[in-house]
Amino acid sequence: MAADIRNTAPFKALAAQTDAELLTRGLEVDPVAVRNVLAHMVGLVADRMGIQPRSALRYVDASATADTIAKASDPDTAGAENVHAVRPVRVDDREIVMPRFAPGRPLMALAQAAKYASGNGDRRITNHALDLITELGAATSANLDSPDMRVAVGVLDEAADILERVAAHIEAGGWSLCQCGEDHQGGLDAKVAATMRGDADFARQLRAHVGN
Repeated sequence: MAADIRNTAPFKALAAQTDAELLTRGLEVDPVAVRNVLAHMVGLVADRMGIQPRSALRYVDASATADTIAKASDPDTAGAENVHAVRPVRVDDREIVMPRFAPGRPLMALAQAAKYASGNGDRRITNHALDLITELGAATSANLDSPDMRVAVGVLDEAADILERVAAHIEAGGWSLCQCGEDHQGGLDAKVAATMRGDADFARQLRAHVGN
């Protein structure tokens, strides 16, 4: 079985090379997901060539595997909504100091975005939004003796991107919180989309204060 080789040195080296290749493509992927993909590819090669998985390892290329993962996770690729172990690499490690009450609006907007994404079958956006909610919540509850808090720039960048994407799905893709098939929302979804775009702008305004 391909899974039996995961603890071997060659497999671990291939996984490390694939992780590095993904970083050059601006992607950070859950290590377990990378290893699952590699094990699957090794198994396919072994079956097709009629060889042992250990021998098939030499035919699995780290760069090609990274390309496959990157293509599968591209939002424009069919089925990308089910690829939920991929995150953009945060190249900016700066933090923003802001009043502790400031993230309230982004938190509520992300919760609404997660609700829409979950109700419309997009696990990737749902999980990413929930991860950001967790990060913002942790930052809000840290160092409670101070009226201010610190938030990573990447959190606000990713929050703005998610809100824009969900708004676009509502406007162009027909996302709704009602799944009965009848349009009795009374234009509510369209109003939500407009509000989300405003929330995305607010997140970008907060982000603009980096270094201040």
